[in-house]
Amino acid sequence: MSIRFFAARAAVVVMAVGLFLSAGCGAKEPAAQPGHSDPGSAAAPATLAAAQPVAPAVQAAQPAGKGRVVILGFDGVEPSIAEKMMDAGELPNLSKLREKGTYKPLNTANPPQSPTAWSSFTTCKYAGNHGVYDFLRRTPANYLPGVGFGTAQHATLKADGSVAQPAKFESIRKGNSFWSEADRQGTRCKILVVPFAYPAEDLAQGCMLCGLGVPDIRGTTSTYYAFSDEYTKEESVSGGIQFPLVFTGDKASVTIPGARNPQVRRSSEPGAYVEVPLEFTVDRGARSVAIKLPTETLTVQEGDWTKWVEWTFDVTPQFKVHAISRFLVLEAGEHVRLYMACLQYDPRNPYIRMSTPEKYSGELADRYGLYKTIGWIYDTHALRQDAVTEDVFLDDVEKTMSWREKLALDELDRGDFDLLIAAWTATDRVAHLFWRFRDPQHPLYTEEGAKKYGRAVENTYIRMDQIVGKTMERLQEEDLLMVMSDHGFHSFRTGLNVNTWLIRNGYLAVEGQTDPNTAFNGEAYLQGYDWPRSKAYSLGLGSIFLNLKGREGQGTVEPAEADALIEEIRAKLLAVTDPATGAKVFSAIYTRAEFKGVAAANAPDLQLGYAEGYQSTKDTVKGSAPEALFEPNTDKWSGEHASSDVALTPGIFFSNQSIGDKDPRIVDLGVTAMKYLGNDVPADFEGADLLGE
Repeated sequence: MSIRFFAARAAVVVMAVGLFLSAGCGAKEPAAQPGHSDPGSAAAPATLAAAQPVAPAVQAAQPAGKGRVVILGFDGVEPSIAEKMMDAGELPNLSKLREKGTYKPLNTANPPQSPTAWSSFTTCKYAGNHGVYDFLRRTPANYLPGVGFGTAQHATLKADGSVAQPAKFESIRKGNSFWSEADRQGTRCKILVVPFAYPAEDLAQGCMLCGLGVPDIRGTTSTYYAFSDEYTKEESVSGGIQFPLVFTGDKASVTIPGARNPQVRRSSEPGAYVEVPLEFTVDRGARSVAIKLPTETLTVQEGDWTKWVEWTFDVTPQFKVHAISRFLVLEAGEHVRLYMACLQYDPRNPYIRMSTPEKYSGELADRYGLYKTIGWIYDTHALRQDAVTEDVFLDDVEKTMSWREKLALDELDRGDFDLLIAAWTATDRVAHLFWRFRDPQHPLYTEEGAKKYGRAVENTYIRMDQIVGKTMERLQEEDLLMVMSDHGFHSFRTGLNVNTWLIRNGYLAVEGQTDPNTAFNGEAYLQGYDWPRSKAYSLGLGSIFLNLKGREGQGTVEPAEADALIEEIRAKLLAVTDPATGAKVFSAIYTRAEFKGVAAANAPDLQLGYAEGYQSTKDTVKGSAPEALFEPNTDKWSGEHASSDVALTPGIFFSNQSIGDKDPRIVDLGVTAMKYLGNDVPADFEGADLLGE
């Protein structure tokens, strides 16, 4: 279906039941009906769309504003790098904004993690009111962890295999987005891949394509598949699954797990996933691999990608799940290695709705061809596990940034909007993985690597600047442009095992171990602790929680003693130094008093604020406690910000208009946009108008 727009700006007509507007960006589409058929089966009920929220009521006309608003978001841009590059003349378009409008560091949310910061951008509220504090959250009653911003729920099936409840995504974020509030007042919005703004919201007269937060069809952030004759066994690794290729002659066969079968309760049980056979035939002389799929055979040269593969998983005769993926042949000579991208949503038939109108994601496929739909759009896990190379990763960064650039500029050129927001995450992902090449003090730094990849971060900033320049060329005279990043960046050289520190200081106990000087716990997800002997524990990237009576399932700390214990732990943490260097590990430690609002009850009791070079270890994040207190960071994930001191981790803010001497905050941008557009700002928004008096 081609995309059609409504040219009339003055009025929005509320249509009667049964009369629907055409789909497309700027148009309202009807909610999916519970009984519509899957295109592949006339008898199949609807299973791929989440239940639609009630369409918002809107005013009769767009408010009279000063002009349009365009916001460009770039995840994780470090101000000190951007400033140095501007001074060197490497970012001419951002420099022009600095000279003629505004450039300032952007005060971000605490903690300076992407889910928290982007949720603050979206809702114009801090974490105490929107409730997203970390990538992970714990359930106090049983100490079990969950995803910190929301969870994909697989479809539930009836006994006959038909759908009882379609798949859906449940967000834990509280508060409405500022663009949904603007939409209710008649503002036409285009919201393009804003991080952690999932699931898609109903907009009466706009469009939305979701980005970071959209899972794969398994319900994970992203699970890649890797195949190699050097693997000795099938094995799950962080972010992926490795499959050994055992060749008989020039052929090797494997079976991969596809869509989840919700009729099987546990994912570890037989039949939990629809399995698909693959056969690989290698031509070592031609350095190519033929990949035999259920529907076709693709022959690929070493170093090349396949086209996008369209998958249909028959979970039951009545329930099909559609997905897309593609393969990369990394090696086809003495050894054979292939990478397969995660099974992500088919934009024409997504497992869970990912756009507004619902068919908008499919219309983009009609416009451009199939494209990445996974929210974690760069496969950082695969690079960390050596399933892809640095060059492959950076090539994918360039192509993906370009695709999102084309989408944003096309929607700018098409017009028919009052507010347009577009976002890119490459600036963050490259910094996470390539900081080791720019920091001589990092354990993984090498001069050879620095020569080749030492400016990988800067190169994404140059692409950012080019996108900003092309956007500036398209602006109308009264348009307001804001360019922002949600937080800055730091090196991650040394990790602290926070739960080990809590054990050593007598706040956390391990089952069967009584000496705090030697006790440790290798079990993940807060298992293996002796809760009746424990006062505090850590889970997530920078959170410490008291084992509080009346809140935790086996709480020991009396509520009346909580504040004193928090201050005691805080004081001890601030005194922690690195025995190798004598440097302070923490710049600040924040307490639960920092977080105020309707979601403050879920805040951590202490929020860590690491100094430059330090972060929590991976074991801390998942709730473990290794023997060593400090560890050198030998992971390719070498740059970080998640638990850095928020005061030292601002993002960037540019505008084509001056904000005077104001210090911008991440919660201010949405309020500023709404005021510029002539909208009424909800009273519970915590931001201020940067252009106001």
